[in-house]
Amino acid sequence: MSTNKLSTAITPRRQVAVVVLAAALLGATVAPSVYAATNETSDTVAVVEVEGPVNSALADDVESELAAIRGNDSVGAVVLKIDTPGGAPVASERMYKAVQRTSQQMPVIASVQAMSASGGYYAMAPADDIYVLPTSQVGSIGLNAPAPQTTPPVSGPSGPDKAGGNEIQGWAEQQTLADTFIDAMMAERGDEFQMPREQVAQADVYLGTEAVQNGFADEIGSLNEAVHEAATRADLGDYRVDTRETGLDTGLPILLRTDSQVVAVYANDPGYADVEPMPSTYIHLEAIPHVDTVERFARSDLGVDEAGTDGSAGTTTSAANDTAASLSGGVSA
Repeated sequence: MSTNKLSTAITPRRQVAVVVLAAALLGATVAPSVYAATNETSDTVAVVEVEGPVNSALADDVESELAAIRGNDSVGAVVLKIDTPGGAPVASERMYKAVQRTSQQMPVIASVQAMSASGGYYAMAPADDIYVLPTSQVGSIGLNAPAPQTTPPVSGPSGPDKAGGNEIQGWAEQQTLADTFIDAMMAERGDEFQMPREQVAQADVYLGTEAVQNGFADEIGSLNEAVHEAATRADLGDYRVDTRETGLDTGLPILLRTDSQVVAVYANDPGYADVEPMPSTYIHLEAIPHVDTVERFARSDLGVDEAGTDGSAGTTTSAANDTAASLSGGVSA
């Protein structure tokens, strides 16, 4: 049958049906490729902000964000935007493990802003590369803790060591915490450090330019350059940046240091705060404001009752606020 005969044999209604069928077949063939072109997997660089003192609240957020990223097929690389003096050993270790797990799955680049010291350095060490600004401060690999004190054992039928303290045991525990930090850093960056373990353990802090020279960092570069490097390592063409904040709504404390210890101050009512001593920290002390004294006292010592803050009608105090802190001497450099 000729082409002309075919066209004359098909009625106008049938011609419409043929056109619709052809469009459907074309759509079925072309649509998947178009969808794939506009919805590529792994087309996102996630920027996770890690800012402020390292404590359990910040670690909770960082762990959650990195776990969500690892389970998200649209994320191809991670950049850690870091600005922290460090903090609690356990929280630092948790963040370190979360970054380590993530770096085993996708490229991770750390981008240091003003500082990433002590526990902050610990947390970012598993990153593939560490980017710093020329004026960034990194390092301070070591433990800060007051000298252990011997306390008498508890008298009673059981548990004499539960509340008692042994000075020798205290020193041993502190050494274990310090060795854990240093061992992890040597495992992560031992090939990059241009100095022996003993010098690394001196806990010195280095400006970005010097850190690149001695192996504490890898590149001088901005956050945007770190993002571009992460995308390049993940072989991303066109990509978008998804910034994820952590620790902003979780009650991060203000850290202060006295001559004897570091304390975390959780602000409550104006003029009062809850104080939590931090016996051991992975923290760069020079980044923490110094005060002469931090005094602890009960609200009842101030004449505060359940009716208000000064004995008059007012806001009811809670059990959590029974202990307040008074800071004296002002803040000094």
